[in-house]
Amino acid sequence: MRIVICYPVENRHLKQIQDAAPDAEIVNAGQERIDELLPSADIFIGHAKVPVNWDRVLDAGNLKWIQSSAAGLDHCLVPGVVVSDIVVSSASGLFAPQVAEQTFALLTGLLRGMPRFFRAEAKREFIRLPTDDLRGKTVGIVGMGGNGRMLAKTLSPWEVTV
Repeated sequence: MRIVICYPVENRHLKQIQDAAPDAEIVNAGQERIDELLPSADIFIGHAKVPVNWDRVLDAGNLKWIQSSAAGLDHCLVPGVVVSDIVVSSASGLFAPQVAEQTFALLTGLLRGMPRFFRAEAKREFIRLPTDDLRGKTVGIVGMGGNGRMLAKTLSPWEVTV
């Protein structure tokens, strides 16, 4: 079994995979070699951010499982993969707390007018500017998967309507 990896892999990851599959050959392709090495993979772990010739991968007939290291699967859900027997799984929701916190930080920064303050400071205009509050607002969340649910939970103390 050949496992081709395409994410910022650390030695501890390689050890964990090797411990779980002692007979497997593990190849760290990185982004630079993923298109070249993917046709020889039985398992692909990662997220290709470069073009991949999926027809060539499918023609090789080796790939049995894609484990995306990201929530999105747009990099691999081409028509040929969708209709194939290849199992496709993702890391959806894995980083939901971090995504929610980043979204919360950006949202409150916008409501408090941070972009206006930064522009005024750059012009050396130290004037009073209006701000807004989060409490009592209505927040629209597109998609209530792991990230959306975590964001709703993070916003709940601020009495927002989701």
